[in-house]
Amino acid sequence: MINDFHVHMGKSSRGTNYTVDDLLRSMDRFDIERSGLSILNGVLTPELNDRVMQAVKDHPDRIVGFGYINPREPHAIDEVRRCLDTPGMRGIKFHSWKHGYFPDNNTALDGIVEAIEPYGVPILCHTGTAPLSLPQQWAAIAKRHPKATFVFAHIGYLDFGYGCVECVKDLPNVYVDTAGQVEIPVIEKALDELGPDRIIFATDWPYKYPGSEIVKFDHYELDDAARDKIFRTNALKLWKLL
Repeated sequence: MINDFHVHMGKSSRGTNYTVDDLLRSMDRFDIERSGLSILNGVLTPELNDRVMQAVKDHPDRIVGFGYINPREPHAIDEVRRCLDTPGMRGIKFHSWKHGYFPDNNTALDGIVEAIEPYGVPILCHTGTAPLSLPQQWAAIAKRHPKATFVFAHIGYLDFGYGCVECVKDLPNVYVDTAGQVEIPVIEKALDELGPDRIIFATDWPYKYPGSEIVKFDHYELDDAARDKIFRTNALKLWKLL
């Protein structure tokens, strides 16, 4: 079975409304056991997080919840605690590009990360969209908070993949997820310099097609142990389900 660390639902940029039932059908089609869900397309994060909490409550064996946090909101720390005190919520998601801030220059972010640390959950950060979501910016936060665990989504995406691996290889508290990263040399660099212990499979559904995200790994000569870490156990360990 596969664990997908990073999915969403709600309206796409084309206006299609993807529901939790759509997500579950996609998971069943591609033999995905669990998915890490956050909802990004909205204004007020508590309302979005309420929908994730309901999905987790309805499908506790299939959906793992990420609280979506905007550090520019005045009660962000309260929202962190509300989310992580809810059963089945096992991570926090930041998207600095959508929320319009520079991670390494946001004075509220350090306090929010400190509030997350005692829960021991992963912090999933969108990386790879200039100028507000560069992996180097989030690496500065990860370096300041070595007790927190970070996952850099997309391995820096299409423009910043090589730099993403370079800036996290000496930060043992940072993992990368593979969603949307299509450059073979970037993933090869991640395998060589981070190893399968710090790489997590993800699709970014519904914005990416799970079949394509899975089949791209056919290029690499991965043994069964490495595949199991990337596709399954790394996520379970971060979610504290293993």
